[in-house]
Amino acid sequence: MKKGYVDTTRGQVHYCREGDNGPDLFLFHGTPLSSREFERCIPIFGRSTRVVAFDTPGYGASDPPDAPTTVEVYAAWLLEAIDAIGGKEFALGGIHTGAAIAVELIRQAGKRVTHAIFSGIPLMTGDEKKKAAERLGEPAAQEDGGHLARMWQLRAESWGKETSLGHLQMAASDTMRIYDRHDWGAKAVFAHDCVPALKELKCPVLFLNADGDRLAEADTKAAELVAGSVLKIVPDVAGQLPWRAPEIYAREILEFIGAPVPSMRVGRT
Repeated sequence: MKKGYVDTTRGQVHYCREGDNGPDLFLFHGTPLSSREFERCIPIFGRSTRVVAFDTPGYGASDPPDAPTTVEVYAAWLLEAIDAIGGKEFALGGIHTGAAIAVELIRQAGKRVTHAIFSGIPLMTGDEKKKAAERLGEPAAQEDGGHLARMWQLRAESWGKETSLGHLQMAASDTMRIYDRHDWGAKAVFAHDCVPALKELKCPVLFLNADGDRLAEADTKAAELVAGSVLKIVPDVAGQLPWRAPEIYAREILEFIGAPVPSMRVGRT
């Protein structure tokens, strides 16, 4: 897997990529994670696509905005990164915050987007957003490191007892790396209404999620707003398909975008 940076007018954007042939596939992670969310499925995608997973600005190793910003700005920033890397026509995949960014990016890129895959589109009511914001809380570093334990506990409770230690360590390290702004992406989503952009979608759309994901029901509702969309909910997976079930995630997307599906053991981790 190759890693690097692209320069944009707003700052550098970090990426992981693999593959040189086939359609372009760009992936956007959920917050407060990074492109590491896709590290288990990137090698699979790379066998039949040119796959690039970006770190959202302010997350992972990408430069941050100067202050909390909007979903629209994140989308424009990442579209500029796609342009810099040479993407002309491409498929988009986004998870949670990444899904909100992807649907706005389609508004800006128009017909250049050939396919869209959303996993946990944040279609939430005002009350749901309020409760999510309360659960997230404000960054508040403590001298005794208590905030580290709190973030670990919140992630463990959110993802469930089946979550492996390595999975939790990945999430915790990504969060701590950008702790002072870990909530910026979520706040952008809470202030954003994705319904208008969803209703405008013209490209083929796949809503792909695990039945244990907290936004699986939102995907089901969103699919009703997008004429001709496909809904696939994978049973018996707690969430985070790219990490827990990378072969399933990759196979469903490759089939959807019409790319060859390499031989692989379809399983879950």
